[in-house]
Amino acid sequence: MYKIMLPIILLALSSVSLNAVSANTKQEICHKGDEISVAQSAVSAHMNHGDTLGACVETSPEPDPDTMAAVVMMRCEAIAGQGVKVVSVSASFDFASIQPVEPVDCAVTLANLLDAGFNLRSVTSGNAEADNSLHLYTDYLLIGKVPVDS
Repeated sequence: MYKIMLPIILLALSSVSLNAVSANTKQEICHKGDEISVAQSAVSAHMNHGDTLGACVETSPEPDPDTMAAVVMMRCEAIAGQGVKVVSVSASFDFASIQPVEPVDCAVTLANLLDAGFNLRSVTSGNAEADNSLHLYTDYLLIGKVPVDS
């Protein structure tokens, strides 16, 4: 009787250990843009709601041949009796095509650039005079796209 029971017990134990190993097998999937490892038994559920097998692949938008990257650096200062005005602009394109360069209202110019699709990347402020007189400025750095012919 023992001769028959021993092979059956060994067979049963090896089957249990194989199931435990396969249950611990993880599959790499891309879940909502993040790479995660899930049990093999959960893969089909993830696939059913749009996840993909393997590592996430970042896709870049196709470049638009009709536009180019553009940078605008703009300084605004308070001008007595006139409010806060744009006093200097440096741009990688013909800035006048978006906004006149003459001293104009800083808030309006900034709003026009944001409406044109530029992203505000940096704002800094300080004292523009070495003698520490009250002469404050604010610098803006914006990045966006403009038509190639600008």
